Amino acid sequence: MALRKLRVLLATVLLGALLPVVSPAVASAATLPPGFVLLDTDTGLGPYELTDVAYLPDNSVLATGKDGRVRWLPVTGAGRTIATLAVRADEDLGLVGLAVAPDYATSRAIYLTRSINTATGFVMRLSRFTVTVDATGAPAGLAGEQPLFEVPGSFNVHGIDGVIAAADGTLWLSIGDNSDYRMVDPGALRALDVDQPYGKILHLTAGGQGVPGNPYFDAADPGSTASKVFARGFRNPFRFGLDPTLGVPVAGDVGWSNWEEVDVVQRGANHGWPCWEGSHATPGYSGLAGCAGVPNQPPIHEYTHGTGAMNGNSVTGGIVYSGSSYPAAYRGSYFFGDYVSNKIWTLRYDDQGRLTQGPENPPVFTGIGGPVKFAAAPNGDIAYADILSGNLRRLSYSAGNTPPVAKATTSTNPDTRTVSFDGSASADYDGDALGYDWDFGDGATAAGPKVSHTYAAGTTFTAKLRVRDPLGLTGEAVIAVAPGNRTPVLTLTSPGATTFAVNQPVTVGATATDAEDGALPITWTTAVRHCPSEATCHSHPGIGGTGASFSQSFTEHPDSRMEFTATVTDSAGVSTAKTYTAMPRQHRITLRGTQPAALGIPVAGGAGTAMVTEGASFDVEAAPLAIDGVSKFSGWQGGPADTTWIVTVGTTDLTLIANYATPIDQRYDADAALRAKLGAPTAAETTDGPVHYRVHANGRLYWSAETGTRYVTGPVLDKYLALGGHARYGPPSADTATTPDGVAQYNHFVANGTVSSIYSTAATGARLISGEIRKTWAALDYERGLGYPTTDELATPDGVARYNHFLKGSDAGSIYYTVATGAHAIHGEIRKKWAALDYERGLGYPTTDELGTPDGVARYNHFLKGGTAGSIYYTTATGARAIYGEIRKKWAALDYERGLGYPATDELGTPDGRGRYNHFTLGGSIYYTTATGAHMVKGEIRKRWAALGWEYSYLHYPKSDEYRTSVGYRSDFEGGYISYTSTGARDYRG
Repeated sequence: MALRKLRVLLATVLLGALLPVVSPAVASAATLPPGFVLLDTDTGLGPYELTDVAYLPDNSVLATGKDGRVRWLPVTGAGRTIATLAVRADEDLGLVGLAVAPDYATSRAIYLTRSINTATGFVMRLSRFTVTVDATGAPAGLAGEQPLFEVPGSFNVHGIDGVIAAADGTLWLSIGDNSDYRMVDPGALRALDVDQPYGKILHLTAGGQGVPGNPYFDAADPGSTASKVFARGFRNPFRFGLDPTLGVPVAGDVGWSNWEEVDVVQRGANHGWPCWEGSHATPGYSGLAGCAGVPNQPPIHEYTHGTGAMNGNSVTGGIVYSGSSYPAAYRGSYFFGDYVSNKIWTLRYDDQGRLTQGPENPPVFTGIGGPVKFAAAPNGDIAYADILSGNLRRLSYSAGNTPPVAKATTSTNPDTRTVSFDGSASADYDGDALGYDWDFGDGATAAGPKVSHTYAAGTTFTAKLRVRDPLGLTGEAVIAVAPGNRTPVLTLTSPGATTFAVNQPVTVGATATDAEDGALPITWTTAVRHCPSEATCHSHPGIGGTGASFSQSFTEHPDSRMEFTATVTDSAGVSTAKTYTAMPRQHRITLRGTQPAALGIPVAGGAGTAMVTEGASFDVEAAPLAIDGVSKFSGWQGGPADTTWIVTVGTTDLTLIANYATPIDQRYDADAALRAKLGAPTAAETTDGPVHYRVHANGRLYWSAETGTRYVTGPVLDKYLALGGHARYGPPSADTATTPDGVAQYNHFVANGTVSSIYSTAATGARLISGEIRKTWAALDYERGLGYPTTDELATPDGVARYNHFLKGSDAGSIYYTVATGAHAIHGEIRKKWAALDYERGLGYPTTDELGTPDGVARYNHFLKGGTAGSIYYTTATGARAIYGEIRKKWAALDYERGLGYPATDELGTPDGRGRYNHFTLGGSIYYTTATGAHMVKGEIRKRWAALGWEYSYLHYPKSDEYRTSVGYRSDFEGGYISYTSTGARDYRG
């Protein structure tokens, strides 16, 4: 138990005091691939507190602490705590999830997940907050909590986890099973129940309702739990990300017994917990009744617990690297980690969510601390929250690092010969913090973005600003300085608009004066700065000009802004320049599929959603097949049938929907007879794990990869649904059909290798037959053997057996199944006799089907009750007779019917109550008492014994079988014996 408990504790994600004792110094011993470095930012939360991080639009950072603290970390300078929320921080719980709204720049909205104590326990809550700001616009607090989702908690583990605020305004939320990790807890089964939120990934609107595209969405009740469920069957999907192309979650699900897993989560997927862990039946859980027939969506990767190179104890789901500074081998790779074993791996999967490149073996990112949340830095670098050190750590690659750009302006006070230098406009397009080094040209130096220097003597100097990033790359600007000369004053007049559409004119004005020279001429230069990502910004020089104003149409270059720079130079050579940056007026383009599919905007690097400039024309692409590998692209809603569509961005956000014809659509559209039979669809297609179905007016169509597309109709469908449908018996493996005799409608179903059937006749109704009983019925030629089932598969009162009854004409039959005996058929006169003897309570369960004797005269079944074997034999002459126990053993020892013939009676009791006996067709009997055992008596000796009054005579019961003597035959009795010789049979005392 101690080992089991330790294993479970190591696998728990945020254990507080129960965390394994790992020194924060572990993080300093990182082993990374060549060219990679770790850049650390202290969040101020300390070891074992940091739970989540998120970047704000200005590249500053919010960080959350398990204890309820929310901290803001500026790009430069000291961080500060802006709020401390009430939380329940026991074990896994606390403030654990953070997301920044996509419209944060205007709404200042963030989302937090946490656990909160109540009078009776605790609740787990997702809330929206508004970040308040100070006079400088910096985050200063949280206000206006708006709870969006709340559920009661049961245990201090596997609670509410991560939240993602998607670009389309929806929210994704993960919740663990919140069950008892210390033992097999049947409560974990609620992870499978779509009406309970535990063990789920949910997809919500910004107001907390279910998203209409969810697999179990109910338009009449969008606030129901089922309406919110996107996928189920998770133990603790602690962290997950959204694939930028597929638009579906990719999650790390924390294991229990032995397996950690990574899942590409499809709509309606059932990942099987607690019945399955990874691809394996879960010890202790898989045998629960609630796990019968539960399907499993296998992970794309799993690894075992342990301390080896490829082992770990608590997976942390990550993100796809979408930057461009890492080597090509990492671009598009999925980064994930294990916080207990201090590792990061990468893997790749295709546009159908199938693994194409497994994790590195051995891992190449080790000793990296305890990652509990992955995020993308402003330049796309992989960043993560390290709970062991409390640092935000960023993986940067030096070979792909972009040099910073130095920009400097000056202003001069000629009375004091003091020049003020300002380098704060310098930029690093990797988002790195910069260092500033000034050389004033007279031997003096200084550091910082803004500095001042007083010159002692001299007319002109050449000053330099060098800016440097943390990886050692630099940029330099040279500035002419005349300490006794006033700097020209340049004033820009910006356009009225702040953002622009493609080809919209951008007109900028400027005026310039100089104290010594008066008005100065203005020179204009332009550049288009193309920024596929902030890490890859680069300039394309444009046309220039002179004069008080300058105008140019906004660029059609995608992902670009325009820079208009006005420059003036006075007679002393001192220059001043100012730049106006015209930003694109962008709208969000979102691609969706009627089935999860790889949809991309090539101009945005293949992403499924992007901000695109108004007026721009670009193409969007849809994969020919959806993620399921079988649904076919059938056209864009409101657009072409081709997979590529060239669109022009209008004045609002735009959602483009790609239609995919599922296998259900394909069959229905191609089969006119089927359409006539089933009628029109009455609901959207539903995905439930590996099974898809759609309800029609007169039936249902089902699809799975294993069975294809099949329909179920009529009473068969009604029965199927009443018994639990595909969730219990799997999808249909055939269409509903009519038996050859025209009497019945039937269908077959398959779940985890077990085949079931439902047969419906007017006389019997619709009945289920399944598993081993069905196999025996099939072996007996289905309805042509025993007839049609008249019951569903039922359980016997003792709970040992399962059975179905059947009817063929007037002949009733049954098949009984036990683990010990298998499934066997019994029918006709033998079954009547067995029934008259109280079924299994009499002779026990059949151990054979009805068989024929070698001589062709009789039919029989054998039975077993406890350790006692019995049989019923039937002949036309004798009817059906039962024989069992010691009498049957004796009869068997005498070679069955080849000895005494067939039993002519059932086993009967003697009038005195001492004995039991059977009579047989060849004139013999077997009598049994506890004192004498079972013995055969026959022929002339039996006749003499009968003439004396059977067991009421002085001889009482036989003590031996008839045996040969030197003069004839003899049977011994309790009171004497009977001898048979040539003179006849005589009895003797003693």
